[in-house]
Amino acid sequence: MKLVFGLMLLCFTLHVKGQPPQHVALMTNTWDLIDLKSYKPNARGIYVAYFPPELKALNKKMVELPGYMIPIKSGLTHAVFMLSVLPVLQCQFCGQANIPSMVEVHVIKPVLYSESPVMIKGTLVLNDVNDSQSEFILTNAVLEDLK
Repeated sequence: MKLVFGLMLLCFTLHVKGQPPQHVALMTNTWDLIDLKSYKPNARGIYVAYFPPELKALNKKMVELPGYMIPIKSGLTHAVFMLSVLPVLQCQFCGQANIPSMVEVHVIKPVLYSESPVMIKGTLVLNDVNDSQSEFILTNAVLEDLK
């Protein structure tokens, strides 16, 4: 909740002070597959994440994802953070399109926060359980050189 409030405050600040530069989304085939996620009602009528077969094929597979770090907590280094195709300064809540997909990242060794694009490699876990965790979790992740 604090993250959402912080992002909304950032959007308001950017709107008042001027718009941030436009960034190109770092879309790849893997991000395209992640974007296939949708929601469907379960037997009790509760909407839960639905992963089509081509996305389920990535479950527990090693993937590489380029993106921008979105910190969950304050600090210079992070062991857990969100990865997005757009940087936080692009403000996903202020744009005219949908909120881009994000992946929760758990790195083996904490990494220094960067506003520049990063490449993360790890095991993608699809979480279709109706709980408060992310639907996409990259575990045992490491920072790779951006190609």
